[in-house]
Amino acid sequence: MNPAKLALARTFDALGVSDALLRLQQTLLGPHLRIVNYHDVPPSRADQFEAQVRYFADRFAPVGRADLVALQRGEWKERRPGLVLSFDDGLRSHADVVAPILERHGFVGWFLVPVGFVEAPADQQASFAVEHHIHASAEYPDARLALSWDDVRGLDARHVVGCHTWNHTRLASTLLPADLEREIPAAKQRLEEVVGHEVELFAWVGGEEWAYSAEAARAVRRAGFRLGFMTNNAPVRPGCDLFQLQRTNLEADFPPAVMRFQLCGFLDVLYAPKRTRVNRLTTLPEGQA
Repeated sequence: MNPAKLALARTFDALGVSDALLRLQQTLLGPHLRIVNYHDVPPSRADQFEAQVRYFADRFAPVGRADLVALQRGEWKERRPGLVLSFDDGLRSHADVVAPILERHGFVGWFLVPVGFVEAPADQQASFAVEHHIHASAEYPDARLALSWDDVRGLDARHVVGCHTWNHTRLASTLLPADLEREIPAAKQRLEEVVGHEVELFAWVGGEEWAYSAEAARAVRRAGFRLGFMTNNAPVRPGCDLFQLQRTNLEADFPPAVMRFQLCGFLDVLYAPKRTRVNRLTTLPEGQA
């Protein structure tokens, strides 16, 4: 973790700033929710992750697909802000560790699957993860690091499953049309074959500005997705663009002070210029797809 961020988070926490900003958000923003994204939650971090979920349960309302759309339409009825808990990269721990904890505390998980990682044979998943920049723990006794397709179907029955490209690929403007075809519509089609219904949610890979492109934004819409997750730190409010739903990163090993800092809204301000550029880049003219 960046030492400067850690020091700032601890200072905010010691002074009560993070908690104060969380309360201020609720007052100033009115109905809203925040989307956070995790990656691996290995068994050794299960207790730490569950402590975070208990914190969320005290302060936020769980959010499923219908709740998210209701808020976007201005129909949010909860007193508290909502919280979407999303999990990137199709990791084995999402079924083994994450889902049982979420279910104990009444939360819906939003699981984002890179199809090629799950398709890879178990003995090739470690090399796939390295090649495609997926961090996966090696705490299991066998070689499998990714969800199985049975895991995906099980998660889909109780939670939300979305597409995270085929090969965990950043969708830069330099990608060839054939690459976009595989990473977006082909990945959607394969995931739908597995779960047996339409997959509405797409999550972009990477938070770097260059990882977004207008070409990919058009491909996401043409493929028939209806929701798009990005990673540029902002609350979700009524009237938002459902293709530009911004997320805030959390991880199971974040100390409580850092977790509260990430949620408090300070980063929303810092990310505003980049977020504006990315949103402008990926906003299509009316009627264009």
